[in-house]
Amino acid sequence: MKSIRIGAGLGFYGDNWEPVVASIERGNVQFIASDHLAELTLAILQKDRQRDPALGYARDVVPMLLRLWPLMQPRGVRFVCNAGGLNPHGAAQAVLAAFASKGLQARVAVVSGDDVLSQVLSIEASANPFAHLFTGSPVAGVRDRLVFANAYLGAAPIVQALDAGADIVITGRVADAALFLGPLVHALGWTLHGASTETDLNRLAQGLAVGHLLECSGQGSGGNFGSRGAWQAIPDLAHIGYPIAEVREDGAALITKAPGTGGRINFDTVRQQLLYEVHNPHAYLSPDVTLDMGNLRLEDEGQDRVRLTGARGTAPPDALKVVAGYRDGHKAEVTWGFSWPDAWDKAQAAQATIRTLLEEKRIPFDELYVEYPGLNSAHGALAPLPEATSLNELNEIWTRMVLRTPSKAAADGFGRLFPWIGLSGPAYTCGFTGLHNTTELLGIWPSLISREAVQASVKLELLGSAASVTAPIRAEMTANDEAKVEARSAAPAPRGPLGAEPGLRQPGAGSNTGSVRIPLAHIAHARSGDKADWVDFGLFAWNATGYAVLEREVTADRVQAHFAPWLPGDVDGWALPNILALKFVLRGALQGGGARNLRLDNLGKAMAGALLRMEIELTQEELDAVLNTPRAGWWGEGTPANSLEGMQ
Repeated sequence: MKSIRIGAGLGFYGDNWEPVVASIERGNVQFIASDHLAELTLAILQKDRQRDPALGYARDVVPMLLRLWPLMQPRGVRFVCNAGGLNPHGAAQAVLAAFASKGLQARVAVVSGDDVLSQVLSIEASANPFAHLFTGSPVAGVRDRLVFANAYLGAAPIVQALDAGADIVITGRVADAALFLGPLVHALGWTLHGASTETDLNRLAQGLAVGHLLECSGQGSGGNFGSRGAWQAIPDLAHIGYPIAEVREDGAALITKAPGTGGRINFDTVRQQLLYEVHNPHAYLSPDVTLDMGNLRLEDEGQDRVRLTGARGTAPPDALKVVAGYRDGHKAEVTWGFSWPDAWDKAQAAQATIRTLLEEKRIPFDELYVEYPGLNSAHGALAPLPEATSLNELNEIWTRMVLRTPSKAAADGFGRLFPWIGLSGPAYTCGFTGLHNTTELLGIWPSLISREAVQASVKLELLGSAASVTAPIRAEMTANDEAKVEARSAAPAPRGPLGAEPGLRQPGAGSNTGSVRIPLAHIAHARSGDKADWVDFGLFAWNATGYAVLEREVTADRVQAHFAPWLPGDVDGWALPNILALKFVLRGALQGGGARNLRLDNLGKAMAGALLRMEIELTQEELDAVLNTPRAGWWGEGTPANSLEGMQ
């Protein structure tokens, strides 16, 4: 059966492209797909475009392709990316100019038409209020401050570009997984337009799942693995290999990575990425298909190989998602420290002084946000501070103050309130930063727009030389490649079935009587991410025994109660026994979105750790059973436990 291999490129603007070299040289790939855009990235690119209208694209695409194209071209590897951002044509011209200076040639396709700002600005509120996707508010309140609005295109124009012979495809805002689905549809001959049969929709759903697993580069191969202790068993992150998918005509896929690279592909690392930022896992919406993960299967074959089957697809939604950005004031931030003795009291005194100056000088502001890096920046009120007496005995206290204000002048002057404290305030201060540190804030406005209104404007341009030759699609891995896979280095497994610490067990635990309270970190692992103003969590049991405990003890109501002292938003939850996981979404957790969130963890990436602080109650017998049951995934030694056992 025909198959192709596609490798992950970047996972964000500024990511590392050296792991892509290994995928090209040793991964036997025919395509690389590279995701440079997040919701926050468009806000960054808009600021670039305000400074220079020729910009607005992810500028790392130029040095990246100068490094990769000489390796890809002779191997017939083709490249798809969304680095065009707000200016895909500008990105393509920059790449071609750089290629010309080095004597390189390529046919570069540009996909545009995702920019719908003019349509949003011209839409009558009565006809389409362009309502906020999460709050339902009409866009009228921010319409005059909108600076960009881009629809998420699907895979169709990418397929067209590849069919036309493009070596490199540069798009603007497309759905992340569409970067991968496009090459799959093109190379495997899948039906995309008008797909309606169960077979066609399930293939597209498999392709969407593959794209989602690969779109975040190293996050799909052991990077950013959220756990207590187990992350230390993932080998050689300095040389991590990005995930590669070998996908067959029927949609079945093998997730792996290039031989001789670091990282880990197993049941645990793959499912953390699978649930990352998908909201409802039973209806993961995309422009091309709606994916239901409820019957999806991940079979861990060991040796960095996980087989993916069982994705179910239904028709895509009638509307397309739009991400828009609007001007939302300015921020200025200052960080400084005080050392022992009395470090905490001195920090509080200095902070009170600044508040007094703000009041006396009548400086306009909407919010003054204060946090203490090293104490509570990541987990807020869920990382309770010690008593002041203990805080005063710490070696040092760092304070971060962030001012949100509608006035740029007020933001520009905020840092000037501080320097004099160095000589005229509390003693032993150090590390002041932020004298000139003003940033414009951009609010994110997610919404929906009619599919017909967008598709009519999609444009495909084919630029550059036709001199390059695309090699034929290669078939499945050769026997030599299989041997390389089997010969990969393996890391030692963590201590004990769950890497559990002996201190977790209470005196007399051998009697298996009574109950214990433990943080989730002892029996689960987790990952979190952002979707506009929502934080998205995946919570994973190490084995089926642990999943039974999680499903009983960790409900949406209990998660909401856990976060309430810090972030009192509503929580949605879903159970996925097929992958031993629970999914939660915490609404209203990011101060309106990452581009305007004042916290250090503005994207909520550390909040999975806050979830793992949550305590649950179980019997000692249950705890013993969970800790002594092998993990479902392969962690470098022996044969993995059957990851499907107990999941029916």
